Amino acid sequence: MKVSAEQIRTERVNWAELSRHALAWEALAECAATPNVFNDPAFAVPAAAALEADEQLQAIIAWSGDTMVGLMPFRRINRWGVPFPVVEVWSHAYAPSCLPLVAKDCAEAATIALFDAVTMDNGLPGIVMLPNLSLDTPFAAALLSVRKPLYVHGGHQRAVARTDLDGDSYLQATIKGSRRKRMRQQISALKRECDVTFERARDTDDVGKSLDVFLQLESSGWKGEAGSALQSVAATSEFTRKAVAALCERGMVQILTMRASGIPIASLIVFMGSGTAWLWKIAYDESYSRHSPGKHVLMETVRLLLNEQPGLFIDSCATPDHPLAELMLGERMAMGDVVVSAGGRAGPAFRTANLLERLRGRARALKHRLKG
Repeated sequence: MKVSAEQIRTERVNWAELSRHALAWEALAECAATPNVFNDPAFAVPAAAALEADEQLQAIIAWSGDTMVGLMPFRRINRWGVPFPVVEVWSHAYAPSCLPLVAKDCAEAATIALFDAVTMDNGLPGIVMLPNLSLDTPFAAALLSVRKPLYVHGGHQRAVARTDLDGDSYLQATIKGSRRKRMRQQISALKRECDVTFERARDTDDVGKSLDVFLQLESSGWKGEAGSALQSVAATSEFTRKAVAALCERGMVQILTMRASGIPIASLIVFMGSGTAWLWKIAYDESYSRHSPGKHVLMETVRLLLNEQPGLFIDSCATPDHPLAELMLGERMAMGDVVVSAGGRAGPAFRTANLLERLRGRARALKHRLKG
């Protein structure tokens, strides 16, 4: 049965109120038109607590009868450091996509309803900001049906795997020539020195042990020295353990560990769900850098995932032009920061928002060049 936007009711709730709808939220996450594990309650709830965002966060919920068909978490903030408030769809450093959840069987209607809810709410600004939005998705396509002015900033391509090939065939087609030869030489040299094995953890006990290994590996390297490792801050470490444990209970976590004569030298955390794998975090022992263990644990992960499930969509979760992700994954997904005029007009507020976002982009690019 086709559901129209007029048949969908919406409500705006504070973050704490979402707990009343935990089961409906989880069901929506599992049947979303495009899944986004980072807006699954198992991940989003502990992340919000760790980042102390739960006091600021709200959400617009779309309902068809008693079924949740849309969820858009957001903050009302001054994004650009000036008194110009916007509705910013929630994104953060540990969630590489802000993609709201809309049900597969009514994606367009739910998307329209979510944005109409912002338009009709006098307590919200008329500008919606969607940072780091996946543009090759039903939600993004439905966004065009909202018929409200929008503009994409910071457009870039993220490395993904989108193929019907099995893992061995895919890697054969993707990694070619001198790069493949170099990787063979690296692993052969390592195997001459020690016994190389890969361990794949999927059940609760094994995942818990492998997560401890990952956290130790990550904190022993440059991230630990910089204070940016997951284990560097108690709240972030707790959030990671809670999120991984909750997702693991639903069969949504795999961790692959590469060992050299029993010593862990690389590890990769993968989230799974609804035909998608997210390569969330990778860590490796920097004393083995000459053997590129990060490359090999990533390659083995891709091989295993696609051999087991050809057609699986793999999201690298990587930053633009990430050399490791772009080496292993041959397809690209369009990403961008999207400004939408919820009021339906490309008026002064919309033009001001786009000007401020352009200036923000230029400032970030300049900072990046100066750091480089």
